[in-house]
Amino acid sequence: MMRRFAASVATSALLLGGCGMRLTQYRDYHGDGTFTPQAAAWICRDGYSVDLGDVDLTVAGELTRRLDGLPSMEAAVGLALAQKNATPHDGPDAGYVRHPVALIALSVRDEHGHIVLARHERLSDWTARVAPAEPDRAWLYRRGTQVDVPLAPGMLREERFPIGRDDSWGSSFVPRRGARYTLHFAVEEPDAGAAGIDARLQVNAAAGCP
Repeated sequence: MMRRFAASVATSALLLGGCGMRLTQYRDYHGDGTFTPQAAAWICRDGYSVDLGDVDLTVAGELTRRLDGLPSMEAAVGLALAQKNATPHDGPDAGYVRHPVALIALSVRDEHGHIVLARHERLSDWTARVAPAEPDRAWLYRRGTQVDVPLAPGMLREERFPIGRDDSWGSSFVPRRGARYTLHFAVEEPDAGAAGIDARLQVNAAAGCP
């Protein structure tokens, strides 16, 4: 069973010149999938989701998608999971989406062929965010390494490493304005136990202004 996390779709970052342009007005995305602005409830916050289609984690396979014209804000590539047809007769944990263990390969390259991020690992190594009100759904993504750096007595600063091209970290990156990216996702070793899970490949982001 997955551990519960506070409801949050992706890592927050400042973007789009502060609070000027809202993503409900954004028309520059021309890549694959469906771009959906998702304004948050808090003041001066914004976000979006790009749904790139379903992924079958029970069979080996691969897909490639174009990401052209993403907003220049930190975005996480991951899987939106939903439990299929759970009933009370399935046991006390039936309502919780299972954490898949498939071995996957994920890469994002820019228009020049440069590798922005690359992951090759089991999904059991990825972080699952589950809203307490929706335990049958989860957002699965890869966090990078983060450490607390002492600044002064009682003061710490969080630092991420390693940071790659376009500020990539884990399965997240900050798209350059107007850039074109190619995302490749492959299931190399399937997870037969994931037959009860709907998985969709997505790019999700959220931004906030202090």
